[in-house]
Amino acid sequence: MLATSDALYLSAAIGSVAVIIGSLERLAAPRLLADGALAGWPVSATSIPLLTRRSFQGTAGRLLEYPRVLGLIAACLACAVHLLLHPSSALNALAATMIAATYILLSMRSRFGGDGADQMTIILFVSLALAFAIGQERAEVIVLWFITAQVCLAYFTAGVAKLVSPVWRSGAALPEILATRAYGHRPVAKILARHRTTAAAMCWSVILLECSFPLVLLGIGPLTYLLVISGALLHVSTAILMRLNTFLWAFLATYPAVIFCATT
Repeated sequence: MLATSDALYLSAAIGSVAVIIGSLERLAAPRLLADGALAGWPVSATSIPLLTRRSFQGTAGRLLEYPRVLGLIAACLACAVHLLLHPSSALNALAATMIAATYILLSMRSRFGGDGADQMTIILFVSLALAFAIGQERAEVIVLWFITAQVCLAYFTAGVAKLVSPVWRSGAALPEILATRAYGHRPVAKILARHRTTAAAMCWSVILLECSFPLVLLGIGPLTYLLVISGALLHVSTAILMRLNTFLWAFLATYPAVIFCATT
């Protein structure tokens, strides 16, 4: 059984890996954020509703301009490294707040290209920032339960969305996804296209795992670890086949909270 503080700091450390990877990916291709690029701030700013656009004409707007946004990402990277290397630092609340604020601003800067990993990272670090700032065990327990509830909801809604989809139920979803250029792996896609029964079994295994993940809340030890291990293997496979690198670490970061809540 994990102690409250251990679960909290372990979630912060694993979540920091997701932030480090995401930040390095952005910094490795800085021109994608330039003003003339599709993800440039002059283009993205037009997607912000007119009533709230004025708030981005001040400090926030200047931070999101190129190349200042690269400095914002670099600062976020530094905070993630700090959290990873200093699990009990007094600056953890500030570091977690900086990470959460950066991801919120980046999500506003670009309304496309984001994914569930970014959303889970925001939820995770907003929660961690509150827990670190308050510094009381009761607050830490509440935060761990909140993170657990959020990840259970995320899995369940994703599973239900797949369950009602005839493409997923038929087993055609995975071969079609893996055949795409953005998230594809052509050799595996060709194999699954030839073996429809295997593809259907894989699709249904994902559906059943995601729909059943909230059963961790029952507190049955073997079931909890079975679901957690299965979830980890799912994310490892998507990281390898679909190159969803941050998904792996963003969702693994919630597992210490899940294990704490399921075994306490």
